[in-house]
Amino acid sequence: MSRGAFLLSAIGITLVLSGCQGVPTMPDKPGPKVIAEMAKPGTVLIQTTYTAQLSVPSIALNEAALNQLQQQVLAAQAQGASQEELLDAVINELLTNFDRYFVPSPPMNRVNAQIDGIGSGFFVTPDGYLVTNAHVVTDDPDNLRTALAQNALQQLIQKDVEDFVNELGGAAKPEHIEKLQKVAANFYATHLQIADLERAVAVHLGASVPGVVSATKPVAAEVIESAVGEPIPGKDVAILKISDTDCPTLEIGDDTTVDVGEPLYPYGYPADATFFAAFDASSINEPSLTQGLASARKKMQGGWEVIQTDAAIRGGNSGGPVFDEHGKVVGLSTFGLKDASSGAAAEGANFIVPISVVKEFLQRANVTPQLSKTSQLWREAVLLREEGRNSDALERLKQLDALRPGTPAVQTRLQETQKAILEGNDKRGTPILLYGALAVAGIVVIFLVAKAMAKKPQTGGSAAPTPTTMNLPSGQEGPEGQLPPGDDKDESHG
Repeated sequence: MSRGAFLLSAIGITLVLSGCQGVPTMPDKPGPKVIAEMAKPGTVLIQTTYTAQLSVPSIALNEAALNQLQQQVLAAQAQGASQEELLDAVINELLTNFDRYFVPSPPMNRVNAQIDGIGSGFFVTPDGYLVTNAHVVTDDPDNLRTALAQNALQQLIQKDVEDFVNELGGAAKPEHIEKLQKVAANFYATHLQIADLERAVAVHLGASVPGVVSATKPVAAEVIESAVGEPIPGKDVAILKISDTDCPTLEIGDDTTVDVGEPLYPYGYPADATFFAAFDASSINEPSLTQGLASARKKMQGGWEVIQTDAAIRGGNSGGPVFDEHGKVVGLSTFGLKDASSGAAAEGANFIVPISVVKEFLQRANVTPQLSKTSQLWREAVLLREEGRNSDALERLKQLDALRPGTPAVQTRLQETQKAILEGNDKRGTPILLYGALAVAGIVVIFLVAKAMAKKPQTGGSAAPTPTTMNLPSGQEGPEGQLPPGDDKDESHG
């Protein structure tokens, strides 16, 4: 090997040694555990609250229509219909044509109403822009009227149903009671007057103090009206904004790369698994991950597509991120189909609004997705913990806690990481100072070898050349200021 080649090789080895300490590389397919952990801080619970003052009339019976219905019942009875069949027929008729049998009557009843709905969403910029479904923060006027009536007028509805059941002789089954409640709710929704209707949207950020049960901290959110679509069959997307900094963001992917048969991971806050009464209050901060496959692409009215999946998506998941196997957001959990006969959720028929559609609304809001410093630190902490390098992970977690104090996921991992270190579970890599020493030692060896080679006599009878040495700049004995790959300068993310 020539002297020059030897020197270049030795320098290359030294530089490799001096730079091999750093953050682990994000795996191409990190697996569901890491995907869920990476997404936890940036996936949030969204609550929409409607308040209003309702005025509704009392219910009076249309005697003529009821007498006519009674005659039809008697005719059916004469033809051999059972009592249960007759009752089913009467209640179904009332539910279908309630305005024929019930009429508004004074006095008017006035009630203050409030209803709440929840969904999921996620941050896309450090300064607080979020993505969710349009139906999480808006509602069809007819659905809203019925929901207000059902929630605010329970006492009136219950009394009306009791009175009507007594008219039927008190022989109503639970399913009959449920249908009669719908009759009364539909009546009030049709005839109610709504005043002072207001909507408030809040993003629930986790709040945790050591020694105190973690809870949520609702932060008021602005709905960017220019970037709100329509509930299905429309493009069901909405962009929100909160006043905050250093928000933990998620990485946007490309849904066009998702083929049928590939894994998908919806993440969010399904109501049943978030607000179950037997759970501890801190469970509200724990989003749920489900797993399934991309089943098909279905064309919607208007020519755009949704992605079908058999992954579980339930009420409260709406607007939450759906990840591909690379851990990138490729869509929003949005809706599922119901069995027409039973009303139960149809198995394997859940649908995702693709991220390509979401990007249309981000452009409307003039929002460019961006990874935040908190997301980068969290990503590094997760990957370091996966390798067992708990001391290195602890450094990142402490920086995160300084940026966003009280984040439950960070608090939990801080405690777990500190405990692991105390128990001796730490695979901390070779310190950077040691790498620096190795680099300096390498250069000293190169210097000595080069000097020795320069003094060696040359063959062929010619005079020996003048010895040469490696001259380092004044005050510099080796590479300075080199950051390990990924340490605060790593542009890769998860």
